[in-house]
Amino acid sequence: MDYTVKKLNQEEMGYIYKTYMVPDFPPGELKPLSHIVRSMEKGFGFALGFYAGENLIGYAVFIVCKETGCALLDYFAIVKERRGQGAGHETFGLLIRYFEEGLPEINGIYIEAEQVARAKNEKEQIIRERRIAFYQSCDCMMTRLESKLFGVEYSILYRQLGEKKVPPTWEAVDAIYRTMFKESHYNNSVTLVMK
Repeated sequence: MDYTVKKLNQEEMGYIYKTYMVPDFPPGELKPLSHIVRSMEKGFGFALGFYAGENLIGYAVFIVCKETGCALLDYFAIVKERRGQGAGHETFGLLIRYFEEGLPEINGIYIEAEQVARAKNEKEQIIRERRIAFYQSCDCMMTRLESKLFGVEYSILYRQLGEKKVPPTWEAVDAIYRTMFKESHYNNSVTLVMK
């Protein structure tokens, strides 16, 4: 099936947030809609919708740090009724093409995945392992970077873009977090380490 990708406006983002993101993500992982809209207004955040005809298939939310030429894939999901049909790989390929063709100044995309070792039970562990395996099957590499954001602990993956092959760095992720969060939140609730 042919999918199309579209940059979302704030109204479309609000609809997707309330209709899909609230049920798709645990409350501890979900930023307030106002935070996402503020990043769009300030120009360092944007969102993409993936469609089959008029029907939403999935969505992705990004933070971009132009100073370091990197982005963070803040949220990525396929709508519930389309999961398990290969839409994840197809739409991830579309978002990579969107960056390479439309944002050639971005050298790589960072992805946070909840740490497998911190899972509360076996079911949660399996979900986290599958999520990481999905990104690795999309040519994302596990880095030595780990973060703790507002109590949630993440492993960080990285997908290089373009021909320059810029490697992942602590400094790039730190710059993204400093772009995303107010200084007080960064100082009190953000930890970034390289193992």
